Amino acid sequence: EHEILKPSGKIRFAVLVSGRATAKQGSRASPNRSRSGYIQISPSKDGPWTNMKLNYAVPAACWRFGDCVIASEATVKEGNRYVGIRSLVSITNTTDFAIDLRLKGRDSQSAGSDGQLENSDKDDQIEVGVLEPGSTIPVPLSGLSHPGVLYTLQLRPTIHHELVQHSWSDVQERRSQTEFRNEQVLDICVSDLYESENLLFCSQIDGSSSTCQGLWFCLSIEAKEIGKDVRTDPIYDWSIIIKSPLSLTYYLPIPAHYTVSASHLDEEETSCSRGELNPGEVVKVQNVDPRNPLYLSLVPHGGWESVHEPVPISHPTEVPSKFINLRSSLSGRVVQIMLEQSSDKDYLMARVIRIYVPYWISFARLPPLTLQFVDITGRRDKRRYLARPRAEKSDKLLYGIGHEELVDGYTIASGLNFKGLGLSACVSRNGQQLGALKELSPLADMDGTVDLSAHDNDGKCTHVFLCSKLCSYQAVPTKVIYVRPYTTFTNRVGQDMFIKLSAGDDPKVLHAYDRRVSFLYSEVGPDKLQVRLEDTDWCQPLDIVKEDTIVIAMRKQDCTQKFVKAEIRGYEEGSRFLVVFRLEPTDGPIRIENRTSNATIGTRQSGLGEDTWIQVKPLSTRKYSWDDPYGQKAVDVSIQKGDVTSFQYVDLENPVASSTSFGEHGVKFNIVETADVTILKFTDYHRRQEGSPESELVASTLTQNETETGAGPLELIIELGVVGVSLIDHKPRELLYLNLQKVFISYMTGYDSGTTSRFKLIIGQLQLDNQLPLSIMPVVLATESMPDSNHPVFKANIAVSNVTSNGIQVYPHVYIRVTDQTWRLNIHEPIVWALVDFYNNLRFTGTSSSSTVTEVDPEIRIELVDISEIRLKISLETAPTQRPRGVLGIWSPVLSAVGNALKIQVHLRKVMHKSRFMRKSAIVPAIVNRIKRDLIHNPLHLIFSVDFLGVTKSTLSSLSKGFAELSTDGQFLQLRSKQVKLRVLVYSCL
Repeated sequence: EHEILKPSGKIRFAVLVSGRATAKQGSRASPNRSRSGYIQISPSKDGPWTNMKLNYAVPAACWRFGDCVIASEATVKEGNRYVGIRSLVSITNTTDFAIDLRLKGRDSQSAGSDGQLENSDKDDQIEVGVLEPGSTIPVPLSGLSHPGVLYTLQLRPTIHHELVQHSWSDVQERRSQTEFRNEQVLDICVSDLYESENLLFCSQIDGSSSTCQGLWFCLSIEAKEIGKDVRTDPIYDWSIIIKSPLSLTYYLPIPAHYTVSASHLDEEETSCSRGELNPGEVVKVQNVDPRNPLYLSLVPHGGWESVHEPVPISHPTEVPSKFINLRSSLSGRVVQIMLEQSSDKDYLMARVIRIYVPYWISFARLPPLTLQFVDITGRRDKRRYLARPRAEKSDKLLYGIGHEELVDGYTIASGLNFKGLGLSACVSRNGQQLGALKELSPLADMDGTVDLSAHDNDGKCTHVFLCSKLCSYQAVPTKVIYVRPYTTFTNRVGQDMFIKLSAGDDPKVLHAYDRRVSFLYSEVGPDKLQVRLEDTDWCQPLDIVKEDTIVIAMRKQDCTQKFVKAEIRGYEEGSRFLVVFRLEPTDGPIRIENRTSNATIGTRQSGLGEDTWIQVKPLSTRKYSWDDPYGQKAVDVSIQKGDVTSFQYVDLENPVASSTSFGEHGVKFNIVETADVTILKFTDYHRRQEGSPESELVASTLTQNETETGAGPLELIIELGVVGVSLIDHKPRELLYLNLQKVFISYMTGYDSGTTSRFKLIIGQLQLDNQLPLSIMPVVLATESMPDSNHPVFKANIAVSNVTSNGIQVYPHVYIRVTDQTWRLNIHEPIVWALVDFYNNLRFTGTSSSSTVTEVDPEIRIELVDISEIRLKISLETAPTQRPRGVLGIWSPVLSAVGNALKIQVHLRKVMHKSRFMRKSAIVPAIVNRIKRDLIHNPLHLIFSVDFLGVTKSTLSSLSKGFAELSTDGQFLQLRSKQVKLRVLVYSCL
């Protein structure tokens, strides 16, 4: 009797366990054995009772509850099963405010909403509670099933840190009063909902009714079908989503100051909202009336200033602006910022404005640089350009970018035409001596790169590498031009190292803690790398020209060698090469064993100087590595017995043919190959032994190999003639059917002397069908013609090494082959929205378990990646009548207009890489980004942006000017022009 809030309902449970009768009759079943059962629910003890099942695969299931219908949600967390029961109406808060909710009886609604309703008839209202940002709460069942009173929803913000109070909300007209349209304003009755968009206003309680002092909210009412029967109408699960009337989504890499005002004059008294926008941030503005004119001013950091007055982003009669022009006060260059709105003028929706630019330019790990962009379209003779890389009279300087413009290493740029653009650079801290002018046309290609040199006045140089990639934000048409060092260095040796980048370069210190650093160097002599440690001499000069793993040998004062392993990785974090230095195991990759009794053995790599000899005394051993990893794989051997010294030449790639005369000097030479070390073994030769030196060498090698390969592999093979897989959603409804024929799966362990496991998958035929009723494109994916039974459509062969080196997982090869035939991809628009709805209703977190264990992200080295080309022919048929309301915003009519004419060929290019390093977590993003780059440079993105494999909630998200700027496919533009002319000709004939 002391409770303040009345309970809004009670639920009675009964858990029935089957099998009790059997247990009572003396069954010998174990008492710990779990028993199957089911749950019954009822509003009263006397019933009626309803059986409720646990549906883990769907977000909600509906059940009869007396005279009402309720929903249940089942989840599993840490092995425990949780069942949530709620009503069929839920409210979600997507704003930044905590919102107080209540249900008000319609009969007492005329009492007003001036903050005094709390003292009126409380029997006519139901307190729902305070809804925090990002939370969801169900509507009490008593507010949906009251026999005599219809309850309407009201809300008001709760701001704890301010003394401002707001009244309960009133529903407003959605359209502006300047349009002179009569619109009936209806309250939101929670028991009689329909899909709609609503505008609500909460005024401040200060005695004033001005709409300038208050907060606005947009309510979106959506329905999902969760139950259907042939004898009853569909049952819907209703969602009421509370949104901000205006949201600014910021996709620039540098912070900016923004102002939203009610006037095009940038005056403080007309300002509605102002503040800072950070990269990737969403700012939600509540105190603006979306029906009235609104203006936006945006000034990024880094010396930018606005060219014009604030631009309109919402106006009842004018078209909102699609861009903002900015000028740099440091360089004078002009950049255009794109404003893309997702709202539809046909109804009032919460306006979401995406702010982005066509290009970012990112600098990192370089000394301060100055870039100059030059227009080289006036050049007619390309050979003359190659012969004279400096700027010419016909070249026009467009603009420069200095280090002072950068904010956290970033700046922004408008659309760039790489085909007629050149670039030169200099180190800006010591002068303006520009380097050679390089054409940027390779950056227009999918994997194009450009390298150039930047100098300072002291003659020092840094090698710069440029490449372009998509930005990290989903479905944002922005490219990032990465300006990085050509080669970076990481020290994992545990002590300081010294390096030189050319023959006449000064030594530089690579500290033990340095990671991905670069250096200025002197261009004196050839560009070759040399390294040494504190107690060693310089190693032999090395060329860094490919991805590889090599061992660098450095000689100490006592003529012994010290080894450092260098992992040369390619295309990591924007640089062409990354060299990682590690300590090599003390055994060394080669071991020289002198088991003779009286001969001193000397060895050196063939082709090197006299100072590279290694002397091994009798009955001793020395570790060894190639002084020049890319030199001859051959050794000169000296045999010294007393005053007599003889020399031999041994080619380790063909040792038998080059080591036939060791026996003449009383020495036998053997090579023993192990997993990690190659042993060069010298022993006394006894002439009484049978066989020639050649046969002894061969016999030793074969014996060792036979010992290593003694263990046999174990292989598991699964062969399936026909496999069919259906994809069924929660309704349930069959969406797709996948048919596979002649499926071969193999897993082999113990392969390659027990060091490798191999997985193989072969698919003979593949077809994916659209199972939606009345689809005009029943086949989604198939080859153009029936494939040959002897040539499967898909092959995959992946090998994994069971031996790790320094914690790095090694994949010897990844081999994927797809049929040479062209695949037909037929997309009927309803299947796209059905798959999006299917994904949104998946319950990935329903069976998740929380854990405090953090897994280390391991490094992976792939020795060979070989993936064949995939050719697609894509056809799209739109269905505007079956499209979810408002999902495409202003781009919906554009897609409808061009969609049915969309027939495009897309090529996913062949991939061939060697010795690639990456983190395990970066594999899937790398594959997705590769496919995205192929799609962007195909004509597909001139029509719409399909976020393949990024998938999901923005499948057809952004048809904008920026995507057209990202593609330079001239053949497609000509084809589209011919199609348009042909259509005009046909219509004129009709």
